[in-house]
Amino acid sequence: MSKKNIRILSLGFFVSAIIIVLTSLFLPGNHSAEGQTGNVEELETEITYLEDKVAKLEVAQATKEVEQPKETEQPADEAKEADDKEEASDNTKDETDQNKDDKEPKETPVIKTTVTIGEGEPSSVAAQQLESEKIIKDRHEFDKFLEDKKYAPLVRPGSYEINSDMTYEEMAQKLMGR
Repeated sequence: MSKKNIRILSLGFFVSAIIIVLTSLFLPGNHSAEGQTGNVEELETEITYLEDKVAKLEVAQATKEVEQPKETEQPADEAKEADDKEEASDNTKDETDQNKDDKEPKETPVIKTTVTIGEGEPSSVAAQQLESEKIIKDRHEFDKFLEDKKYAPLVRPGSYEINSDMTYEEMAQKLMGR
């Protein structure tokens, strides 16, 4: 091969490499960059949620510490009497609490929310919104349900009214626009 032919061949390889790089970066079918952005946003949302939860727990801990009076040392006889009185009052409270439970069944309030899914967003966005609104307990469990039933690719963009009384199946049907 002559020098001229080798140069033309290497120029062809170079141009081909540039074309491949440009098409992989700019064609809409490439989700690698978008997936990383989605992961960052998802992680930021999760960090915010966890920070809020930690703050709430710290406030609850501080409130609990303020409400509980510090115990002072008592002589053994007084401590025993105090324990007996406390035990007697606990038994009375338990009986009263049981009577209240019999009369008033505890109902959890129905939580309603609007889930908004944008064009091109995955079903995990809906699961994340449902978890943050306390409609579902575990977004990963809901995502797994959607994947197992093959509903994930059928989730459509739009706004949907969802409430905590719905089953996973009913929620999925709503998110699919049915």
